[in-house]
Amino acid sequence: MFDRMDGFKPKNCMSGYDFELWVQGILTTLKFDTRRTKGNDNGVDIIATLDERGECLKFYIQCKFHNRPVGKAPVQEIYTGCNYFGNDGYPVVITNNRMSSETRAYAKQLGVEVITEYELNEFSLLFKTGKLINETHTGLMGIIIGKMANRIDLFEKAVKVYNKEPIKIEEASDKEELKIELINTFDQANLLLQESAELQMRANACQQQAMSLQKEAILRNLNCL
Repeated sequence: MFDRMDGFKPKNCMSGYDFELWVQGILTTLKFDTRRTKGNDNGVDIIATLDERGECLKFYIQCKFHNRPVGKAPVQEIYTGCNYFGNDGYPVVITNNRMSSETRAYAKQLGVEVITEYELNEFSLLFKTGKLINETHTGLMGIIIGKMANRIDLFEKAVKVYNKEPIKIEEASDKEELKIELINTFDQANLLLQESAELQMRANACQQQAMSLQKEAILRNLNCL
C-alpha cells in the first residue's frame, strides 16, 4: 500500500483500512516497529515503537481517513485508548484531512499530537524536493522529518519534548504564570495561522481544479464547432 513514488501522499487510499496500511508503511520504512491492533482497538489503530540514538519511544496512533475536517472525537478516542493500553506511550491522530485551530488547541491541552493534511504535504515536499518548510516540529512529526531529512539535530530536538518536566501551575510564580499565559496566546495565534495556511492551500487546489475544468470545457466547445 505504501508506494515511495506517492511522495508521502495517500492518493491511492480508498478507505480507512487502506489509510491505516499507508501510515504503517511509512513508519515501517522509517525503521519504526509497528503493529496494527485490529478488532477491539479502543481508538488505537497502530502501535509504533522506535529504539534509536538512546531513545525508546512508543506511539499510540489513530488514523482518520475523512472527506471532511476532523473534529474532537478522534482526539478524545486516542486519549482514552492510550490510557486503556497502559498509558506508556504518546497519543497521535493522523488524518488525510484538516483540523480547526479549536480542535488543535483541544488536542494540545490533552497532550495529543495531530498530523493532518497540512503536515502530510510537508512530508511530500521534503520527499520530492528536499525542501524543509518548518524545522520547529517536535514529537512524532519532528522525528519523521528528522529521519527523512537525515538531520540528527532535528531528531534530537523532536524527542526533547518527551523529557520536559511540566511546570506546576500551583507552584508557579507570578512571572512564570505570565510566561505560561503568553505562551498559550502565541500558541493559539500559531494555530490560527496554520489553519489559515491550510485553508489557503485548499483554496489554491480548488482554483487549479476550476481552471482545469474551464480549459476542458473550452476544448470541448472548440471540438463541437
